[in-house]
Amino acid sequence: MLSISYKAALREPLLAVDEEREAICKWQDERDQRALELLLRSHARQAWSQAARWTDNPDHLEDLASEGLIGLLKAADAFDRTQNVRFSTYSAWWVMNGISTALARIKTVIDVPPRTYLDARAGRLSGEDASFAQLAMSGTMTLDAPMRDDGATAADLLISPDMTPEEIASARSSEASQVRALAEAMSTLEPLEAEIIRRRKLQPVPDRVDDLAEALQIRKDRLRQLEKRALLRLRQRLVAQGVSLATVQ
Repeated sequence: MLSISYKAALREPLLAVDEEREAICKWQDERDQRALELLLRSHARQAWSQAARWTDNPDHLEDLASEGLIGLLKAADAFDRTQNVRFSTYSAWWVMNGISTALARIKTVIDVPPRTYLDARAGRLSGEDASFAQLAMSGTMTLDAPMRDDGATAADLLISPDMTPEEIASARSSEASQVRALAEAMSTLEPLEAEIIRRRKLQPVPDRVDDLAEALQIRKDRLRQLEKRALLRLRQRLVAQGVSLATVQ
């Protein structure tokens, strides 16, 4: 890929219309590398000028100008010679598109969509979207520096509410262990006690005392007595198995 400095780009003479057309024809018809290089060199200032609109960082500027040169190359391939238009006019879109697409990749700490980057630059984002975009666009960041009016820091914004894979695996393992412990503890209860606990404590929608007493054909005070005794025995059994009381409802 052709590489040309800013100063060298400024020194390159502009081509006349017939010279420009001749270079385009030779490249498109014959793949003449010298014709392509002549065309790109004479328009390299266009890439540098567009890149300078977005940054004054020398490293970023050079990278963006290189993307602009790639845009010039694509324009040379796609130029429609039947149109009465100068190459610089036609290539402007290709240069701008190449540079704007590369902006987010070159100038941000993490990858963000080019559209999001441009919207953030133009102030078209608000709320957390704006905060996250500004965070990504920062070349460096201080984790304890406030990023919003409410005092939230970069470290706060980087915290994900989602569980990590390790936390998910640990939670599933703990849940499975508790289910096994509960099943074993339930097996030590009398059948009537186990039925009361299942229907009063383990269902998504627990049975009402009145309804369950009627279904089991026992008095309500007797049902409460059996439930209280069963819960006590269940807790004792679970604690004996090493289950924390905090997990026993």
